[in-house]
Amino acid sequence: MSLPLFLLSSFQAPNKKAEKKAGGGKKGKGKSPVVDALPPEGMTKEQLDEHIGRIREELDREREERNHFQLERDKIHTFWEITRRQLDEKKAELRNKDREMEEAEERHQVEIKVYKQKVKHLLYEHQNNLTELKAEGTVSMKLAQKDHRSQEMELRKDMRTQKVELKEQELANEEPAP
Repeated sequence: MSLPLFLLSSFQAPNKKAEKKAGGGKKGKGKSPVVDALPPEGMTKEQLDEHIGRIREELDREREERNHFQLERDKIHTFWEITRRQLDEKKAELRNKDREMEEAEERHQVEIKVYKQKVKHLLYEHQNNLTELKAEGTVSMKLAQKDHRSQEMELRKDMRTQKVELKEQELANEEPAP
């Protein structure tokens, strides 16, 4: 089985990170790119066996790297999915909180409106009561004044009568007895 030369020369060395994981961190431990100076047709059986061994090692290393990167990709994808789900949940919570705040604000405005109407009604009732009390006060004051005048006139009349009687008694007392 011979591989074309362009395939053999296209293999690249793994990156430093993969090299450290795969080779225990030592450089140059058979991890160089697989490039042989001779074409496969000009190699001996031992050289071909070595060449195949190196290619298999490279293939295994590439598979390990591929598996590692797939795991990393899967982790990142899972993390992204979880984060996206959390973001969606937080957005939903935020929408719910916004809706609750709007509803609370509407309820608050309705309560304020109701209280304003109650205050208006109370002020109206207070004004009516005040007007009624003033009217009643004025009427009772006029009645009291009328009563007072009539009592005063009555008392003046009584006083005159008493003065007249007193004068008569004084005059009667001044007359000589016969």
